[in-house]
This record gives sequence, C-alpha cells and structure tokens, in this order.
Amino acid sequence: MNPIDHPTGVRTVDLGSRHNIKNDGPRPGGIPPEDLTSKEGLRFLMADCEPNAPSEALNDRCPKVRPSASQLDLLLHRLRGVPDGAPTLPEALSLRDSGWHLVVAYCRISNDRHKRDGHGVSDQANHCARIAAKHRLIVVHRYVDNDKSASKAGVERPEFDDMLDALKNGSTSAGYPVDGVVCVSDDRLYRDVHTFQRFLACFTAHATRVYADGLGAYDLYSEDAAQRGLLGAAAARAEISKQGHRAKLNHRARAERGEPVGPRRPFGWKADKVTLHPGESKVVRQGVHSLLQGRTLTAVTQDFAVSGYTSTLGNPWQRQTVKQILRNPRICGYRKLDGALVRDPDGVPVLGLWEPIVSPEEWHSVSDLLDRQRHPGGWSRGGAHSRESARYLLTGLVRCGRPLVDGELCGAPLHGHPTKASYEYRCRAALDGGCGRLSRQGPAVDELITEYALTRLDQQGALGAHTVLPWPGMQELETARHRKATIQEQWYAGEMTDSDYFSQLTREEAQIKRLFNERRVWAVEHHPAAQERVDVRSHWTELNMSAKRETLFRLLESVVIRPGSKGSHRFEPAAVVPVWRPSKSGVQAT
Repeated sequence: MNPIDHPTGVRTVDLGSRHNIKNDGPRPGGIPPEDLTSKEGLRFLMADCEPNAPSEALNDRCPKVRPSASQLDLLLHRLRGVPDGAPTLPEALSLRDSGWHLVVAYCRISNDRHKRDGHGVSDQANHCARIAAKHRLIVVHRYVDNDKSASKAGVERPEFDDMLDALKNGSTSAGYPVDGVVCVSDDRLYRDVHTFQRFLACFTAHATRVYADGLGAYDLYSEDAAQRGLLGAAAARAEISKQGHRAKLNHRARAERGEPVGPRRPFGWKADKVTLHPGESKVVRQGVHSLLQGRTLTAVTQDFAVSGYTSTLGNPWQRQTVKQILRNPRICGYRKLDGALVRDPDGVPVLGLWEPIVSPEEWHSVSDLLDRQRHPGGWSRGGAHSRESARYLLTGLVRCGRPLVDGELCGAPLHGHPTKASYEYRCRAALDGGCGRLSRQGPAVDELITEYALTRLDQQGALGAHTVLPWPGMQELETARHRKATIQEQWYAGEMTDSDYFSQLTREEAQIKRLFNERRVWAVEHHPAAQERVDVRSHWTELNMSAKRETLFRLLESVVIRPGSKGSHRFEPAAVVPVWRPSKSGVQAT
C-alpha cells in the first residue's frame, strides 16, 4: 500500500454502537488512541450493566456506570492535541508537499451533564477522521470542548479560542501548519453572528485554506460565504429561541395538567413515575420526619446510605442529592416551575397525578428548614465555579490525589478551611463526594505553587513570551457575575417573580457579554509582542487576589495533592504536583 495514499494506518473504532469494534482499514487523520478502545477503556466509556442496588430493578434498563472525573479527564486529555497515529511534523510536511492538507478538528457537545462520559466528543472525533479521509485531509490537532454551549451568554470555550489562535498564527502549538478546519457540522463551531465573524476572520487570515464538515467541503473565501454564514448563524439563533419558547410552553402545559416529567424516574416512585415504591418512599418519608425531629442533614444522608438503595443513577448518596430530594415539592404532590409552585386559576397549587409521600404541611416545614440552613453564597461552599469570590489562592485548582481502594485517585476538590494558626486545604467529606482523609498546610502550598508559576513566567519571558498584564475590567466582570448569581439564587428560592427575574437576568447577561467582548479586544491590543518586558516577581506583589488567581488559572489545569510520608508532619513539596496547561510558547514547567 502506498503510504502517500494512506499516511496513517490506525484502527477505526465506532464508539456509537455498543461494544462494536471494527477495522475500517487505514485512514488518514486523527483517530482516538488505541488504548481508549481497550477493554478497560470500553469499560468506562460504554459501561456494562452490573447489579447495583434494589433501585435498579425498577429501571427500564440497567443504568450504565458513570466514569469517574479522573477517567473523563483522561479521555478528554487523550482526545485533545495531536492524535495518536498522526504523522510526525517532518512526515506531515512531506505529505503536505505531495498534495495533502493538514487540518485541525473541532469537537463540541453542549450538554454532557447526565452521562458525563465524553461519548459525544469521542464520536465526533471519529467522524471528523472519516470526513478528513474523504477529502484528502490529515487531522494534526484536535480541539475538544466538552459540555460547553455555543449559544448561552458568558460561556467560555477555551479550546475554541485556542483553535482561533492557531488559525490566526498559521500553526498549532506543536508546530504543524494549519491548512483548514474539519468538524461534523458548522453549528459545533458557532451559533451566533459574532462567533461566526470571529471564526471567519481567523480562518481567512491565511489564503487557500479548506473547510469540510459532514455535508461536504466549502470555500469560505467566496463572496457569498460570509453572507451564507451570517444568515445561517442568524437562523440558528432564531431557531434556538423558538425551540426554547416552545419547550417552555409545553413544559408549563404538562405541569398544569399535573403530568410527571423528566427522563428518569424520581427516587421514591416506580418506573411509571406515579406509583410509590414501598422501600424508597419509606426512606424519603423517614428523612423528612428525622429533619423535623431535629436530626442533621448529615445524619439523614447516612440513613439514606445504609438503606440499601442508591440514587436512580446508581450513585452513592451525598448531602446535596438528599437535600434536593427533600426540598422537591414532588414529595407532597406539588410541582415547581420557574422557581414557583404551579397553581390553578384560583391560586391553589396543582396536584400532580403521582402519589405523594408526605403531606404539604410537612414538605413546607422541611423546605423552610433547609432554606434557613442554606449557605448565603449558594449550595457550594467553594469550587472551580466560585473563582471570583474565593478567599484562598488555590480554591478550585487543588484536588485530592489520595488513592482509593480500587486504585483510582480521589480527585475531589480541596476546600480552604481556617485553622488556629492560618488555614489548610482539606478534601471534602465522603458524603460530599470526597474521601475526607487528606489535608495540607495552605500557606506552604500557596507559596510553592506561586514560586513554580513565577519561574514558569520567567522562563516564558526569557524566550520572548512576555507577561500579560491583568485586564483592568476584571473587577467589574466579577461584580456582574456575582449580581447574576445572586438574582438566580433569589429566583430559585422563590423570592423574586418571573418577570423581575428575566428582566434583570437579561440586563446582567448583556453586561457580562459586553465585558467579555471588551476583554477579548483588550487582549488583542495588549498582545505580549507589543509589550516591554516586565519584572514578573515585582509585578506579582502588586496584584490583588483576583488577578493572581486569574493568572494561575491561565497557567494551571489543577494542583494534585498527594499523601505525604506516613507518620511525618513535615511539609513535602514533592507531594504537591502542578498540572500545567499546554504552553503555546513551548516552554515546559520545571
């Protein structure tokens, strides 16, 4: 076989069909690595049904085992970047001279929150490889945004932005020239006019590039390309709005009729979502009574854990899950929609068609009790999504690296906790998804990671990648995000009417979108190449907490804290492992 006709020979795996591994022959382009199709990889990508708990017998089919966060991170890490089986840079340049085009692939799925197994972007990566083979293209880099919407305001797509940088610069971070883009559909790339304009400007920054998707190859340099793209983006935006409006009307109509909704059966009911399950409903009823008798939510969660039942997804019980069940008006026969109880024209709450577990009076009492215990900043007391209001430098970055019984790392986020002397980073309790058995001195970890980060920035400066000063509007953006989060909390708690909520939400989202655009423009105008070199360390001391965290989040994927030596109380730097984001300048961390 001529290697020019088939520059890469790798096995193609169709992850869309269950356990269906087939050899389609050698193909050009990037295919997910071989080890992702091993027995271990298939086990967590398409998890087999296994006996789990009494709840399982009520499901229409066996629930799939959801991969852990570390397994999903591993899959996404392997999907991103240069695909396994892709030619080396010298080989790619040789193939390019013989008529092949070196392209990048973009994969995105809007919602992976239910399965959280990365199957959507995995399937798209396979399909992009098939599209590339069809049009004599070679995928030399994959950009993957999992669980990222392209239509919601304020959602950042870091991989998409990295792809635009590669298109603008003419090469990937690994040095491969970029001759075009391949994706399964253009709506994976953009769903609005502004994003299309950004993509088109970066795509056409260099001549003679190719674009291909599942429908064919297109010339984006033609006179009507911009008009066709703008019309398509506008139509997509209008269709999204119509679909959302129709869905809301249908949802409200079903709620007013008292019909059960949702793809999964709720805990406490059988598969028909109407008839009570004797065992599960007893657990819920006992949980309500226990809270009203003065027991803590932790104790109630432990009762759920020892009941012999898992959640309807087959997961172990956590406090947050139990809290959501007990606050749900469904347990007394009511239904909430848009943060308020669904009522008939006379203002009386609509009774659902399902059997209630407790009385409305009991539900009101337990709901009020849980609301009074609610943390003022929201349900979470820390994490990656609360970056703007974090008290500690590495909140949202530090993760537990303690091995569990099955050999997997815990991987739970560590949260800052004050101590008598200062503070420490602790793993979350088992009922909150962690192991609760690892902690480390906060100041020592912060100082070590800061030194690592400054050393990395010094190295980048030495190679000409100058330090980027923080955007001056970050405080205003943080304030706008905080206001948006506050009104959402008030709406969820029923403290704000629908009309007030949506009017304020529209204003805040417009403000956030404007600030995001200003930050992008500022980043272009203050590109490192246009700056004079600054003293990184002296500049660092002048930054506030928010700016320091913004810099660290730009440099780091996470910081893994491993267990120290048994019996030792000394701080061990080797147990603190930074995981760096790929460096566009090619500088490696030390």
